[in-house]
Amino acid sequence: MKIEFKVLKFIRKYNMYSPGDRVLLGVSGGRDSMVMLDIMDKLKDILKIEIGVAHFNHSLRKEADSEEDFVKSEVLKRKITFYSKKEDVKNYAKTHKIGIEEAARTLRYNYFREILKKEKYNKIAIAHYSRDLSETVVYRLIKGTGIYGIGGLLPINENVTRPILILNFENLEKYVTINNVNYVIDQSNFDTKYTRNKIRHKILPYFKEINEEYENAIFRFAEITWEYRNFVENIFNSRVEIKENIYILSLENDFIDNEILRLIFLKLNKLPPSKEETEKLLKMKSKGKRKINGLIIIKNKDKLEISKEVNSLGGK
Repeated sequence: MKIEFKVLKFIRKYNMYSPGDRVLLGVSGGRDSMVMLDIMDKLKDILKIEIGVAHFNHSLRKEADSEEDFVKSEVLKRKITFYSKKEDVKNYAKTHKIGIEEAARTLRYNYFREILKKEKYNKIAIAHYSRDLSETVVYRLIKGTGIYGIGGLLPINENVTRPILILNFENLEKYVTINNVNYVIDQSNFDTKYTRNKIRHKILPYFKEINEEYENAIFRFAEITWEYRNFVENIFNSRVEIKENIYILSLENDFIDNEILRLIFLKLNKLPPSKEETEKLLKMKSKGKRKINGLIIIKNKDKLEISKEVNSLGGK
């Protein structure tokens, strides 16, 4: 099977796009994003979608400006609309007291969503592939996560899509060779001071020693967790009522109570409590009240009421 049709099959399996969708591709100029650009350019007429390309210049390396020029040239050569923006990520990270990786991701996605709103795109496409998925699974496992979160990157999450997630390292290498895809090499991808690079270059090679097909094996595992997420989401819809920004969870005293409570935290953009803390919240006595991670949890008989904490000024 041609690699681009493997991607097409994956896109259709997860209903990523509908005819008429306007999809904004995030393209850095690296191998993965240039493969995504090339494949999506070939598939756009089959899928009956429009595509545009956004490049975010992080200003982190001396090559950043030339990489932006490279992407612009490749995109315009394909007669695709191009958008770009340059920001000082290092300064943003320092000002907001966060890591470089988090700062880069925050600014990049803010820019993508800015374009979506202004230019009427309705989907974003990110060039994560199966090794990125492996890194995320390992990272979340090490950091501590539940079954709901272990699946890592999703094929589609709200309006963010990952059309080449199905491809592994060998697929990408084969594609660039056969199709003469030009790309730039980001040297920062080899800097192991970044956690994800450390996992990629120091941990995953041991996985490959044990199983050369580890990417495919982890992908199959992730697919199972995606099914589990859908299962939890469906139960969430039947057990949770939302009234005036208050999430009311009807407790059934089963394992899914834990998952749904943690999911409510995620939906309110808050860090979910630990397994132990979740169990304490569920076991509160009736009329009990707790504050955790900016949320108020009140126990009312067989229900939990979860809402954002209101500050002293009356805002949220």
